[in-house]
Amino acid sequence: MRALVGIDEPRRLPVTFFVLIGLSVLIGIIAGSKLALQFQNVFYALVLSNVLIAAYLLLLKNMIYGILIYLYSLTYFNYYWRIVLPGLWPDLDIPRLVFVLLWLIFLMEIALGARGCLPRTKAEIAMVFVVLAVIISMTTKGRVQIRQLLNGYAIPYAIFVMAKNVIRRRSDIDKFIYLFVVPLSIYFPVNQMFEHYRLTQFVFPRYILSPNIAGQDIFWGQRTMGVFLQPVATGSVIVSIFILSLYGLSKLKGVIARIVIAFIMVLTPVAVFFTYTRSVYLGFFIGALILAFFSRRMRFYGIIILTMIFLGALANWNNIMSERREVGGLAVEETVQQRLILYQASFAMFRDHPFTGVGYQRFQEVAQPYVRQIRSTILGYREAWMGKNLNMHNHFLDVLTEIGLMGFIPLVLVYYFLFKRLIPARRRPTPAYDSDFVVAVWAVFAQFLCNGMFIETRFFEFMSVFPFLLAGIVVGGQQRLKLYGERGFE
Repeated sequence: MRALVGIDEPRRLPVTFFVLIGLSVLIGIIAGSKLALQFQNVFYALVLSNVLIAAYLLLLKNMIYGILIYLYSLTYFNYYWRIVLPGLWPDLDIPRLVFVLLWLIFLMEIALGARGCLPRTKAEIAMVFVVLAVIISMTTKGRVQIRQLLNGYAIPYAIFVMAKNVIRRRSDIDKFIYLFVVPLSIYFPVNQMFEHYRLTQFVFPRYILSPNIAGQDIFWGQRTMGVFLQPVATGSVIVSIFILSLYGLSKLKGVIARIVIAFIMVLTPVAVFFTYTRSVYLGFFIGALILAFFSRRMRFYGIIILTMIFLGALANWNNIMSERREVGGLAVEETVQQRLILYQASFAMFRDHPFTGVGYQRFQEVAQPYVRQIRSTILGYREAWMGKNLNMHNHFLDVLTEIGLMGFIPLVLVYYFLFKRLIPARRRPTPAYDSDFVVAVWAVFAQFLCNGMFIETRFFEFMSVFPFLLAGIVVGGQQRLKLYGERGFE
Protein backbone atom coordinates (compact mmCIF):
# COMPACT_ATOMS: atom_id res chain seq x y z
CA MET A 1 0.00 0.00 0.00
CA ARG A 2 2.87 2.37 0.54
CA ALA A 3 3.40 2.30 -3.20
CA LEU A 4 0.26 4.39 -3.43
CA VAL A 5 1.92 7.28 -1.65
CA GLY A 6 5.33 6.99 -3.22
CA ILE A 7 6.95 4.59 -0.74
CA ASP A 8 8.07 1.30 -2.17
CA GLU A 9 6.63 -1.67 -0.25
CA PRO A 10 5.46 -4.21 -2.82
CA ARG A 11 4.16 -6.73 -0.25
CA ARG A 12 1.32 -4.36 0.58
CA LEU A 13 -0.05 -4.49 -2.99
CA PRO A 14 -1.51 -8.04 -2.93
CA VAL A 15 -3.42 -7.21 0.26
CA THR A 16 -5.17 -4.34 -1.49
CA PHE A 17 -5.77 -6.42 -4.59
CA PHE A 18 -7.44 -9.30 -2.76
CA VAL A 19 -9.51 -6.98 -0.57
CA LEU A 20 -10.84 -5.24 -3.68
CA ILE A 21 -11.58 -8.57 -5.35
CA GLY A 22 -13.43 -9.75 -2.23
CA LEU A 23 -15.49 -6.56 -2.10
CA SER A 24 -16.30 -6.87 -5.80
CA VAL A 25 -17.51 -10.45 -5.31
CA LEU A 26 -19.61 -9.44 -2.30
CA ILE A 27 -21.21 -6.52 -4.14
CA GLY A 28 -21.80 -8.77 -7.15
CA ILE A 29 -23.58 -11.39 -5.01
CA ILE A 30 -25.77 -8.81 -3.28
CA ALA A 31 -26.68 -6.88 -6.44
CA GLY A 32 -26.80 -9.87 -8.77
CA SER A 33 -29.18 -11.84 -6.58
CA LYS A 34 -31.90 -9.27 -7.34
CA LEU A 35 -30.83 -8.11 -10.79
CA ALA A 36 -32.23 -9.71 -13.91
CA LEU A 37 -29.42 -10.95 -16.12
CA GLN A 38 -29.55 -9.05 -19.40
CA PHE A 39 -27.01 -8.58 -22.15
CA GLN A 40 -27.07 -4.79 -21.64
CA ASN A 41 -26.26 -5.18 -17.93
CA VAL A 42 -23.44 -7.62 -18.70
CA PHE A 43 -22.01 -5.17 -21.25
CA TYR A 44 -22.25 -2.25 -18.79
CA ALA A 45 -20.60 -4.38 -16.10
CA LEU A 46 -17.66 -5.11 -18.40
CA VAL A 47 -17.26 -1.41 -19.24
CA LEU A 48 -17.40 -0.39 -15.58
CA SER A 49 -14.94 -3.12 -14.60
CA ASN A 50 -12.40 -1.93 -17.15
CA VAL A 51 -12.77 1.66 -15.98
CA LEU A 52 -12.12 0.55 -12.39
CA ILE A 53 -9.02 -1.40 -13.44
CA ALA A 54 -7.67 1.67 -15.29
CA ALA A 55 -8.42 3.87 -12.29
CA TYR A 56 -6.70 1.43 -9.94
CA LEU A 57 -3.54 1.29 -12.08
CA LEU A 58 -3.34 5.08 -12.13
CA LEU A 59 -3.88 5.21 -8.38
CA LEU A 60 -0.68 3.21 -7.98
CA LYS A 61 1.17 6.25 -9.30
CA ASN A 62 -0.67 9.02 -7.47
CA MET A 63 -4.07 9.40 -5.81
CA ILE A 64 -4.59 12.69 -7.64
CA TYR A 65 -5.05 10.73 -10.88
CA GLY A 66 -7.93 8.85 -9.28
CA ILE A 67 -9.57 12.14 -8.30
CA LEU A 68 -9.15 13.40 -11.87
CA ILE A 69 -10.75 10.23 -13.27
CA TYR A 70 -13.65 10.66 -10.85
CA LEU A 71 -14.18 14.29 -11.85
CA TYR A 72 -13.92 13.54 -15.58
CA SER A 73 -16.38 10.65 -15.26
CA LEU A 74 -18.71 12.87 -13.26
CA THR A 75 -18.58 15.41 -16.08
CA TYR A 76 -18.97 13.22 -19.14
CA PHE A 77 -20.35 9.84 -18.04
CA ASN A 78 -22.89 10.66 -15.34
CA TYR A 79 -25.74 9.49 -17.57
CA TYR A 80 -23.90 6.76 -19.48
CA TRP A 81 -23.21 3.10 -18.64
CA ARG A 82 -25.69 3.00 -15.77
CA ILE A 83 -26.87 -0.26 -14.20
CA VAL A 84 -30.23 0.20 -12.49
CA LEU A 85 -30.40 -1.61 -9.14
CA PRO A 86 -33.72 -2.72 -7.68
CA GLY A 87 -35.21 -1.15 -4.60
CA LEU A 88 -33.93 2.06 -3.01
CA TRP A 89 -30.24 1.60 -3.75
CA PRO A 90 -28.64 4.20 -6.06
CA ASP A 91 -27.85 3.01 -9.56
CA LEU A 92 -24.32 1.85 -10.39
CA ASP A 93 -22.50 4.14 -12.78
CA ILE A 94 -18.91 5.09 -13.57
CA PRO A 95 -18.61 8.12 -11.24
CA ARG A 96 -20.10 6.24 -8.30
CA LEU A 97 -17.86 3.19 -8.71
CA VAL A 98 -14.72 5.28 -9.21
CA PHE A 99 -15.51 7.25 -6.07
CA VAL A 100 -16.10 4.06 -4.06
CA LEU A 101 -12.77 2.70 -5.29
CA LEU A 102 -11.04 5.97 -4.33
CA TRP A 103 -12.60 6.00 -0.89
CA LEU A 104 -11.82 2.34 -0.17
CA ILE A 105 -8.16 2.76 -1.11
CA PHE A 106 -7.94 5.97 0.92
CA LEU A 107 -9.35 4.20 4.00
CA MET A 108 -7.12 1.16 3.52
CA GLU A 109 -4.05 3.37 3.26
CA ILE A 110 -4.91 4.87 6.63
CA ALA A 111 -5.78 1.50 8.18
CA LEU A 112 -2.52 -0.10 7.00
CA GLY A 113 -0.43 2.86 8.13
CA ALA A 114 0.59 3.88 4.61
CA ARG A 115 -0.91 7.35 5.00
CA GLY A 116 -1.19 9.66 7.95
CA CYS A 117 -4.42 11.51 8.58
CA LEU A 118 -4.63 15.15 9.60
CA PRO A 119 -6.63 15.95 12.75
CA ARG A 120 -10.36 16.44 12.45
CA THR A 121 -11.64 19.98 12.18
CA LYS A 122 -14.87 21.31 13.68
CA ALA A 123 -16.23 21.60 10.15
CA GLU A 124 -15.86 17.84 9.68
CA ILE A 125 -17.70 17.13 12.93
CA ALA A 126 -20.53 19.38 11.75
CA MET A 127 -20.54 17.50 8.42
CA VAL A 128 -21.09 14.20 10.26
CA PHE A 129 -24.08 15.70 12.08
CA VAL A 130 -25.56 16.98 8.80
CA VAL A 131 -25.36 13.51 7.25
CA LEU A 132 -26.82 11.91 10.40
CA ALA A 133 -29.67 14.43 10.41
CA VAL A 134 -30.50 13.61 6.78
CA ILE A 135 -30.46 9.86 7.51
CA ILE A 136 -32.69 10.28 10.58
CA SER A 137 -35.13 12.42 8.59
CA MET A 138 -35.19 9.93 5.70
CA THR A 139 -35.86 6.94 7.93
CA THR A 140 -38.48 8.57 10.16
CA LYS A 141 -40.65 11.25 8.51
CA GLY A 142 -39.20 11.57 5.03
CA ARG A 143 -38.49 9.62 1.89
CA VAL A 144 -35.43 7.46 1.40
CA GLN A 145 -33.38 9.07 -1.39
CA ILE A 146 -29.87 7.64 -1.11
CA ARG A 147 -28.57 9.18 -4.34
CA GLN A 148 -29.46 12.68 -3.14
CA LEU A 149 -27.87 11.98 0.24
CA LEU A 150 -24.68 10.96 -1.55
CA ASN A 151 -24.71 13.74 -4.16
CA GLY A 152 -25.46 16.65 -1.88
CA TYR A 153 -23.88 15.73 1.44
CA ALA A 154 -21.92 12.50 1.94
CA ILE A 155 -19.69 12.61 -1.16
CA PRO A 156 -18.85 16.36 -1.04
CA TYR A 157 -17.91 16.00 2.62
CA ALA A 158 -15.91 12.84 1.92
CA ILE A 159 -14.09 14.63 -0.92
CA PHE A 160 -13.22 17.44 1.52
CA VAL A 161 -11.59 14.91 3.88
CA MET A 162 -9.79 13.15 1.04
CA ALA A 163 -8.52 16.37 -0.59
CA LYS A 164 -7.07 17.78 2.61
CA ASN A 165 -5.13 14.57 3.24
CA VAL A 166 -4.15 13.61 -0.34
CA ILE A 167 -3.49 16.86 -2.24
CA ARG A 168 -0.53 18.28 -0.36
CA ARG A 169 2.13 19.21 -2.95
CA ARG A 170 2.26 22.02 -5.46
CA SER A 171 2.72 19.40 -8.18
CA ASP A 172 -0.61 17.81 -7.14
CA ILE A 173 -2.43 21.12 -7.49
CA ASP A 174 -0.72 21.76 -10.84
CA LYS A 175 -1.88 18.36 -12.13
CA PHE A 176 -5.40 19.17 -11.00
CA ILE A 177 -5.41 22.55 -12.73
CA TYR A 178 -3.54 21.80 -15.97
CA LEU A 179 -4.87 18.28 -16.59
CA PHE A 180 -8.49 18.97 -15.63
CA VAL A 181 -9.46 22.60 -15.00
CA VAL A 182 -7.82 24.28 -18.01
CA PRO A 183 -9.11 21.73 -20.58
CA LEU A 184 -12.63 22.06 -19.18
CA SER A 185 -12.43 25.86 -19.18
CA ILE A 186 -12.11 25.55 -22.97
CA TYR A 187 -14.66 22.75 -23.38
CA PHE A 188 -17.54 24.33 -21.44
CA PRO A 189 -17.90 27.64 -23.32
CA VAL A 190 -17.27 25.98 -26.69
CA ASN A 191 -19.90 23.33 -26.01
CA GLN A 192 -22.32 26.04 -24.88
CA MET A 193 -21.83 27.76 -28.23
CA PHE A 194 -22.52 24.53 -30.11
CA GLU A 195 -25.66 23.86 -28.09
CA HIS A 196 -27.00 27.41 -28.33
CA TYR A 197 -26.50 27.72 -32.09
CA ARG A 198 -27.81 24.17 -32.66
CA LEU A 199 -24.57 22.83 -34.12
CA THR A 200 -25.73 19.42 -32.98
CA GLN A 201 -23.01 17.44 -34.71
CA PHE A 202 -20.42 18.96 -32.34
CA VAL A 203 -22.34 18.77 -29.04
CA PHE A 204 -20.83 16.34 -26.54
CA PRO A 205 -22.04 14.35 -24.66
CA ARG A 206 -24.82 13.45 -27.06
CA TYR A 207 -27.47 13.07 -24.35
CA ILE A 208 -27.63 16.88 -24.16
CA LEU A 209 -29.56 16.77 -27.46
CA SER A 210 -32.27 14.47 -26.09
CA PRO A 211 -32.18 14.96 -22.31
CA ASN A 212 -34.12 12.50 -20.20
CA ILE A 213 -33.90 12.02 -16.44
CA ALA A 214 -35.86 9.34 -14.60
CA GLY A 215 -38.06 8.78 -17.61
CA GLN A 216 -38.97 12.46 -18.05
CA ASP A 217 -37.90 14.64 -20.96
CA ILE A 218 -36.15 17.83 -19.86
CA PHE A 219 -36.76 21.13 -21.65
CA TRP A 220 -35.48 24.57 -20.62
CA GLY A 221 -36.67 26.62 -23.57
CA GLN A 222 -33.92 28.78 -25.06
CA ARG A 223 -31.57 28.25 -22.12
CA THR A 224 -28.51 26.06 -22.67
CA MET A 225 -28.61 23.06 -20.35
CA GLY A 226 -25.03 21.92 -20.72
CA VAL A 227 -23.57 18.64 -19.61
CA PHE A 228 -25.48 18.62 -16.30
CA LEU A 229 -28.85 19.12 -18.02
CA GLN A 230 -29.67 22.15 -15.86
CA PRO A 231 -28.73 25.78 -16.65
CA VAL A 232 -27.88 26.79 -13.07
CA ALA A 233 -25.81 23.69 -12.33
CA THR A 234 -23.89 23.96 -15.60
CA GLY A 235 -23.50 27.73 -15.27
CA SER A 236 -22.17 27.43 -11.73
CA VAL A 237 -19.57 24.88 -12.82
CA ILE A 238 -18.58 27.01 -15.84
CA VAL A 239 -17.87 29.97 -13.54
CA SER A 240 -15.94 27.82 -11.04
CA ILE A 241 -13.78 26.21 -13.72
CA PHE A 242 -13.16 29.59 -15.36
CA ILE A 243 -11.91 31.14 -12.11
CA LEU A 244 -9.54 28.25 -11.37
CA SER A 245 -8.31 28.26 -14.96
CA LEU A 246 -7.49 31.96 -14.75
CA TYR A 247 -5.47 31.23 -11.63
CA GLY A 248 -3.49 28.44 -13.29
CA LEU A 249 -2.90 30.23 -16.59
CA SER A 250 -1.91 33.48 -14.88
CA LYS A 251 1.07 31.65 -13.35
CA LEU A 252 2.39 30.64 -16.77
CA LYS A 253 4.55 32.69 -19.09
CA GLY A 254 4.40 32.45 -22.82
CA VAL A 255 2.19 33.14 -25.80
CA ILE A 256 0.03 30.01 -25.52
CA ALA A 257 -1.10 30.84 -21.99
CA ARG A 258 -2.00 34.39 -23.04
CA ILE A 259 -3.96 33.09 -26.03
CA VAL A 260 -5.93 30.65 -23.88
CA ILE A 261 -6.68 33.39 -21.35
CA ALA A 262 -7.93 35.69 -24.11
CA PHE A 263 -10.01 32.85 -25.56
CA ILE A 264 -11.81 31.96 -22.33
CA MET A 265 -12.15 35.64 -21.33
CA VAL A 266 -14.11 36.26 -24.52
CA LEU A 267 -16.19 33.07 -24.66
CA THR A 268 -17.00 32.37 -21.00
CA PRO A 269 -19.11 35.53 -20.40
CA VAL A 270 -21.09 34.67 -23.53
CA ALA A 271 -21.55 31.06 -22.35
CA VAL A 272 -22.75 32.35 -18.98
CA PHE A 273 -25.16 34.71 -20.76
CA PHE A 274 -26.67 31.84 -22.76
CA THR A 275 -27.83 30.17 -19.54
CA TYR A 276 -30.34 33.06 -19.26
CA THR A 277 -30.28 32.56 -15.50
CA ARG A 278 -30.12 35.42 -13.02
CA SER A 279 -28.42 33.48 -10.22
CA VAL A 280 -25.60 32.45 -12.57
CA TYR A 281 -25.17 36.07 -13.66
CA LEU A 282 -25.01 37.19 -10.04
CA GLY A 283 -22.55 34.43 -9.12
CA PHE A 284 -20.30 35.39 -12.04
CA PHE A 285 -20.42 39.05 -10.98
CA ILE A 286 -19.61 38.23 -7.34
CA GLY A 287 -16.72 35.97 -8.38
CA ALA A 288 -15.24 38.72 -10.58
CA LEU A 289 -15.71 41.24 -7.76
CA ILE A 290 -13.72 39.03 -5.35
CA LEU A 291 -10.91 38.66 -7.89
CA ALA A 292 -10.81 42.41 -8.51
CA PHE A 293 -10.66 43.34 -4.82
CA PHE A 294 -8.53 40.61 -3.25
CA SER A 295 -6.35 38.94 -5.88
CA ARG A 296 -2.99 40.30 -6.92
CA ARG A 297 -2.29 38.38 -10.10
CA MET A 298 -5.93 38.09 -11.21
CA ARG A 299 -7.10 41.59 -10.29
CA PHE A 300 -6.68 42.77 -13.87
CA TYR A 301 -8.90 39.97 -15.20
CA GLY A 302 -11.53 40.64 -12.56
CA ILE A 303 -11.66 44.32 -13.55
CA ILE A 304 -11.96 43.37 -17.23
CA ILE A 305 -14.89 41.02 -16.48
CA LEU A 306 -16.64 43.68 -14.41
CA THR A 307 -16.11 46.22 -17.19
CA MET A 308 -17.52 43.78 -19.77
CA ILE A 309 -20.56 43.18 -17.56
CA PHE A 310 -21.09 46.92 -17.09
CA LEU A 311 -20.76 47.77 -20.78
CA GLY A 312 -22.90 44.81 -21.81
CA ALA A 313 -25.63 45.88 -19.39
CA LEU A 314 -25.59 49.45 -20.70
CA ALA A 315 -25.75 48.37 -24.33
CA ASN A 316 -28.54 45.89 -23.61
CA TRP A 317 -30.46 47.82 -20.96
CA ASN A 318 -33.86 47.78 -22.64
CA ASN A 319 -33.67 44.04 -23.13
CA ILE A 320 -32.43 43.48 -19.57
CA MET A 321 -35.48 45.30 -18.17
CA SER A 322 -37.81 43.13 -20.27
CA GLU A 323 -39.29 39.70 -19.47
CA ARG A 324 -37.74 38.04 -22.52
CA ARG A 325 -35.14 35.56 -21.25
CA GLU A 326 -33.77 34.89 -24.73
CA VAL A 327 -32.41 38.45 -24.93
CA GLY A 328 -31.17 38.55 -21.35
CA GLY A 329 -34.33 39.90 -19.73
CA LEU A 330 -34.17 39.90 -15.95
CA ALA A 331 -37.60 41.36 -15.13
CA VAL A 332 -39.50 38.06 -15.13
CA GLU A 333 -41.88 38.64 -12.23
CA GLU A 334 -43.73 35.32 -12.36
CA THR A 335 -40.72 33.22 -11.30
CA VAL A 336 -39.77 35.74 -8.60
CA GLN A 337 -43.29 35.75 -7.21
CA GLN A 338 -43.39 31.94 -7.15
CA ARG A 339 -40.13 31.90 -5.18
CA LEU A 340 -41.57 34.41 -2.71
CA ILE A 341 -44.63 32.22 -2.28
CA LEU A 342 -42.45 29.20 -1.60
CA TYR A 343 -40.39 31.19 0.91
CA GLN A 344 -43.51 32.27 2.79
CA ALA A 345 -44.82 28.70 2.78
CA SER A 346 -41.42 27.44 3.95
CA PHE A 347 -41.34 29.72 6.99
CA ALA A 348 -44.91 28.74 7.88
CA MET A 349 -43.97 25.06 7.64
CA PHE A 350 -40.91 25.69 9.80
CA ARG A 351 -43.03 27.32 12.49
CA ASP A 352 -45.17 24.18 12.65
CA HIS A 353 -42.22 21.73 12.52
CA PRO A 354 -39.19 23.62 13.90
CA PHE A 355 -36.95 20.83 15.20
CA THR A 356 -37.30 17.83 12.88
CA GLY A 357 -38.95 19.43 9.84
CA VAL A 358 -41.63 17.94 7.62
CA GLY A 359 -39.41 15.09 6.43
CA TYR A 360 -36.66 14.71 3.85
CA GLN A 361 -37.88 15.17 0.26
CA ARG A 362 -41.46 15.92 1.38
CA PHE A 363 -41.56 19.68 0.83
CA GLN A 364 -43.66 19.55 -2.32
CA GLU A 365 -46.43 17.36 -0.91
CA VAL A 366 -46.62 19.10 2.48
CA ALA A 367 -46.45 22.63 1.02
CA GLN A 368 -49.79 22.50 -0.84
CA PRO A 369 -52.10 23.63 2.02
CA TYR A 370 -49.59 26.30 3.08
CA VAL A 371 -49.33 27.67 -0.46
CA ARG A 372 -53.13 27.88 -0.76
CA GLN A 373 -53.26 30.11 2.33
CA ILE A 374 -50.96 32.72 0.77
CA ARG A 375 -52.98 35.50 -0.83
CA SER A 376 -50.26 37.93 -1.93
CA THR A 377 -46.57 38.80 -1.93
CA ILE A 378 -44.71 42.10 -2.19
CA LEU A 379 -45.17 41.80 -5.96
CA GLY A 380 -48.97 41.67 -5.76
CA TYR A 381 -51.75 39.14 -5.48
CA ARG A 382 -51.02 35.49 -6.05
CA GLU A 383 -52.68 33.77 -8.97
CA ALA A 384 -54.18 30.36 -8.21
CA TRP A 385 -51.58 28.34 -10.14
CA MET A 386 -48.53 30.02 -8.63
CA GLY A 387 -46.34 27.99 -6.27
CA LYS A 388 -48.08 24.68 -6.90
CA ASN A 389 -46.18 21.48 -7.74
CA LEU A 390 -42.81 23.15 -7.15
CA ASN A 391 -39.91 22.16 -4.92
CA MET A 392 -38.13 24.70 -2.78
CA HIS A 393 -35.54 26.58 -4.86
CA ASN A 394 -33.20 27.33 -1.97
CA HIS A 395 -30.72 24.89 -0.46
CA PHE A 396 -30.74 26.36 3.04
CA LEU A 397 -34.49 26.90 3.34
CA ASP A 398 -35.05 23.40 2.01
CA VAL A 399 -32.94 21.95 4.82
CA LEU A 400 -34.63 24.21 7.37
CA THR A 401 -38.09 23.10 6.22
CA GLU A 402 -37.53 19.40 5.55
CA ILE A 403 -35.01 18.51 8.28
CA GLY A 404 -35.57 21.38 10.72
CA LEU A 405 -33.05 22.78 13.15
CA MET A 406 -31.69 19.25 13.57
CA GLY A 407 -30.06 19.60 10.13
CA PHE A 408 -29.99 23.37 9.60
CA ILE A 409 -27.79 24.23 12.59
CA PRO A 410 -24.97 21.79 11.71
CA LEU A 411 -25.25 22.86 8.03
CA VAL A 412 -24.68 26.51 8.99
CA LEU A 413 -21.83 25.43 11.27
CA VAL A 414 -20.17 23.59 8.37
CA TYR A 415 -19.85 26.85 6.44
CA TYR A 416 -19.02 28.90 9.53
CA PHE A 417 -16.08 26.69 10.49
CA LEU A 418 -14.93 26.43 6.85
CA PHE A 419 -14.91 30.20 6.38
CA LYS A 420 -13.16 30.58 9.73
CA ARG A 421 -10.23 28.73 8.16
CA LEU A 422 -10.53 29.89 4.55
CA ILE A 423 -10.57 33.64 5.26
CA PRO A 424 -7.26 33.90 7.21
CA ALA A 425 -5.60 31.40 4.84
CA ARG A 426 -5.04 34.24 2.35
CA ARG A 427 -2.42 35.71 4.69
CA ARG A 428 -0.75 32.33 5.27
CA PRO A 429 0.44 30.96 1.90
CA THR A 430 1.95 27.49 1.92
CA PRO A 431 4.56 25.75 -0.27
CA ALA A 432 1.63 24.09 -2.09
CA TYR A 433 -0.44 27.19 -2.92
CA ASP A 434 -0.21 30.96 -2.76
CA SER A 435 -2.68 33.64 -1.63
CA ASP A 436 -4.20 33.93 -5.11
CA PHE A 437 -5.28 30.29 -4.97
CA VAL A 438 -7.11 31.00 -1.71
CA VAL A 439 -8.84 34.00 -3.31
CA ALA A 440 -9.89 31.81 -6.24
CA VAL A 441 -11.40 29.35 -3.75
CA TRP A 442 -13.25 32.24 -2.10
CA ALA A 443 -14.70 33.22 -5.47
CA VAL A 444 -15.76 29.64 -6.25
CA PHE A 445 -17.45 29.26 -2.88
CA ALA A 446 -19.17 32.65 -3.17
CA GLN A 447 -20.77 31.85 -6.52
CA PHE A 448 -21.69 28.34 -5.28
CA LEU A 449 -23.53 29.77 -2.28
CA CYS A 450 -25.14 32.41 -4.47
CA ASN A 451 -26.59 29.75 -6.75
CA GLY A 452 -27.53 27.64 -3.73
CA MET A 453 -29.90 30.43 -2.70
CA PHE A 454 -31.93 29.81 -5.86
CA ILE A 455 -31.77 26.03 -6.46
CA GLU A 456 -31.44 22.85 -4.42
CA THR A 457 -27.79 21.84 -4.86
CA ARG A 458 -28.22 18.28 -3.57
CA PHE A 459 -29.38 17.12 -7.02
CA PHE A 460 -26.04 18.01 -8.66
CA GLU A 461 -23.00 16.08 -7.51
CA PHE A 462 -20.28 17.96 -9.41
CA MET A 463 -21.65 21.34 -8.38
CA SER A 464 -21.56 20.26 -4.71
CA VAL A 465 -18.25 18.37 -4.84
CA PHE A 466 -16.06 20.97 -6.53
CA PRO A 467 -16.04 23.76 -3.87
CA PHE A 468 -15.56 21.28 -1.03
CA LEU A 469 -12.62 19.69 -2.84
CA LEU A 470 -10.97 23.11 -3.13
CA ALA A 471 -11.75 23.93 0.50
CA GLY A 472 -10.14 20.64 1.52
CA ILE A 473 -6.93 21.60 -0.28
CA VAL A 474 -6.76 24.95 1.52
CA VAL A 475 -7.71 23.65 4.98
CA GLY A 476 -5.32 20.70 4.68
CA GLY A 477 -2.50 23.03 3.70
CA GLN A 478 -3.16 25.28 6.70
CA GLN A 479 -3.20 22.33 9.10
CA ARG A 480 -0.03 20.89 7.61
CA LEU A 481 1.76 24.25 7.82
CA LYS A 482 0.78 24.66 11.47
CA LEU A 483 1.68 21.11 12.52
CA TYR A 484 4.78 20.33 10.46
CA GLY A 485 5.93 23.54 8.82
CA GLU A 486 7.30 23.28 5.29
CA ARG A 487 8.29 19.65 5.91
CA GLY A 488 4.64 18.68 5.66
CA PHE A 489 4.59 19.48 1.94
CA GLU A 490 7.51 17.30 0.91
